[in-house]
Amino acid sequence: EEQLLCSICLDVFTDPVTTPCGHNFCKSCLTQCWMKSQHCYCPLCKEKFTKKTELKINTTLREVADHFKKKSVPDKPEVLCDVCTGEKLKALKSCLDCGLTFCKSHLEPHNHVLKLTKHKLINPVENLEDYICQKHERALELFCRDDQTCVCQFCTEGDHKNHNTVPIEE
Repeated sequence: EEQLLCSICLDVFTDPVTTPCGHNFCKSCLTQCWMKSQHCYCPLCKEKFTKKTELKINTTLREVADHFKKKSVPDKPEVLCDVCTGEKLKALKSCLDCGLTFCKSHLEPHNHVLKLTKHKLINPVENLEDYICQKHERALELFCRDDQTCVCQFCTEGDHKNHNTVPIEE
């Protein structure tokens, strides 16, 4: 992976170009670097180039970088509604209180029924049980810094009383 990173933006190469000294950079990164300077030089080894070098994309390196980008971003599986009968629709949210995942139409009561509006909704997940406290069957909303684990509100009144806890969002 390290060989596929631009030393300017520290990201995987986009349209990689090779300087006369043999170092590689994203074309846009090197172009911006050279626009800020009176001389063309290698940002890595500082070698100066007498004339403005025409930057040609290193197609082999681009193919390798593109292949790496595709492999390193796994496709997220589409989460489906737990309530739909027949054809299951794509889920919009998962409810930690109900323990279910809902499509747009089945989520509607959570927007209008007073008791349901207080429920904790998260982006849809396949493994909803991982977000529920096994002991109290409540939403895991806090992180216990002392024990390095996620806990629910009831855990802070028992096993994790007086522990250093913070909301999971932090």
